[in-house]
Amino acid sequence: MFDRLPDREESGIRWSLGLAPRDVDVFAAMGDPARRRLVDILASGEHTAGQLAAAVGAEFAISRTAVSKHLRLLRDAGMVDVRAEEQWRWYYLTDEGLRRLEHAVAHLRAKFEAGFGWDTGQGARRDPLRGIPEYRRPVRRKGPGRDLGLGRRGSQTEPPIAGEPPAGL
Repeated sequence: MFDRLPDREESGIRWSLGLAPRDVDVFAAMGDPARRRLVDILASGEHTAGQLAAAVGAEFAISRTAVSKHLRLLRDAGMVDVRAEEQWRWYYLTDEGLRRLEHAVAHLRAKFEAGFGWDTGQGARRDPLRGIPEYRRPVRRKGPGRDLGLGRRGSQTEPPIAGEPPAGL
């Protein structure tokens, strides 16, 4: 179902900063509470930038400029799109953005189910990294030609003495 994302020509999505939607991670786009709230509001339908700025700005105590930047990031991620009508900008949630989010969550679920952890059926831990060999040789702390022992550091025995600041300051 989510084998491939649509190409730039197929999707018909516009990019405000020249980024294709797959260039911005959907989890990064949804990582901020203000952006999640914007998507939540846009799930009910189209809203103007002013309406979104008033609602989210009051709730999170952020400026209209900050709301505009959040909307631009959501646009770059392909989550929302905008259409112009006279002097208003109407934002709406895109179907492709929701598909990309569902695909990312499905991919994460597949990793989780195939991952490592306690396997209740076998009563043991499953670890996909179990086959990696352990290296027993010491790690060099110093350059070539020096012994592998710890360095000799001095220790401060007296408290530091603060001097007077320079007269020019």
